[in-house]
Amino acid sequence: MTKKILVADGPDIERRLGTILEPYRAMFVHTLAAAKRALASDGYDLIIIGVHFDESRMFDLLRQVRADERYEETPVVCVASQPFDAPISVKSLEIATRALAADAFVDFAKYRDPDAGTAAIRSIVERLLDDRAPAG
Repeated sequence: MTKKILVADGPDIERRLGTILEPYRAMFVHTLAAAKRALASDGYDLIIIGVHFDESRMFDLLRQVRADERYEETPVVCVASQPFDAPISVKSLEIATRALAADAFVDFAKYRDPDAGTAAIRSIVERLLDDRAPAG
């Protein structure tokens, strides 16, 4: 059975992540309300949340995912698809996402070559899904 991934981010990242996630069933949502509906109606094997999702509501969604017993063990990857002004901002985001129990944080800006960033997130997704049974 094909593994299912929920991607909560802006429409600008959809094409890039869509390419990375081609082997899986990816559902893209762009608002917190749409993410809540998707989480309520279906099971997911992995959740990807963008830093700028729905006007920077990544932490809101991450808290909700971890509070839902159906998703408390589901791997979550947080991604920064746009560069930040200060490196300390990115490090702070990474620390905060880990504190809220995200499994990984990927900053695409740290990869000068877009293919390297694509390979990095593909590797993380594959690693996190490797031992996970398909959602019900």
